[in-house]
Amino acid sequence: MVFYVDDNVDSFIDVKRIYNNYDGGRLRNNQNLFFDFQVHYTRAEEDDDVEEEEDLPNFDNIETLTVEQTHEFDREWLFGGDGDHTLAIVYYILDLLEIPCYYAIVSTLTDEIKDLKKHEANVDRLQVTLGVTVSRFPGEDDDHVDVRFVVAPANNEAVETHLTTVVVQNDGYCVICMDMIRVGSDVEAGRMPCLHVFHRDCGEEWLRNCGICPVCRAVFPS
Repeated sequence: MVFYVDDNVDSFIDVKRIYNNYDGGRLRNNQNLFFDFQVHYTRAEEDDDVEEEEDLPNFDNIETLTVEQTHEFDREWLFGGDGDHTLAIVYYILDLLEIPCYYAIVSTLTDEIKDLKKHEANVDRLQVTLGVTVSRFPGEDDDHVDVRFVVAPANNEAVETHLTTVVVQNDGYCVICMDMIRVGSDVEAGRMPCLHVFHRDCGEEWLRNCGICPVCRAVFPS
């Protein structure tokens, strides 16, 4: 099960690849890939005092905000995992930008990263332009409910029962802390019922704050 916010509001995404410059006949290669984000946030508050027409909501006090950020990510981390790993990276990026997980945005970024696995050698950076409708602007403190935490945290008994300690057969990534899960490491790995594996300590901490898998959004048993 993959969790996306329903795209019932306007959102858009445009991705442009910027390729390496030539320097003395040799390509400049960087271990990190740069993402230049330009995000256009639109905040609209519904006006309950205005009579609705044709069952359409009425909005008042529409505000806009444009934010530009640059983030750099290790190429091995970006391209070293499977499809679940790529999807978790996209959720991580959207969390950094405080953007809802709209289907068009999630699928476009996921497909872009997957395609770059095959053609990333000469790509220096991505320019990503996004437009989203939000209930609050980044950094604002209000009564906004984060979609990641609408599921109640798992209790201690459920965590002990259903988060299984496993011995991994291959190196991988913990998408919670974004660090390696290594074969033979002293750090225990834990597997959720959906079969996704994390560092056990990371999984326990995550589940005590949010009762869903951070990769597939499957609800953890109570």
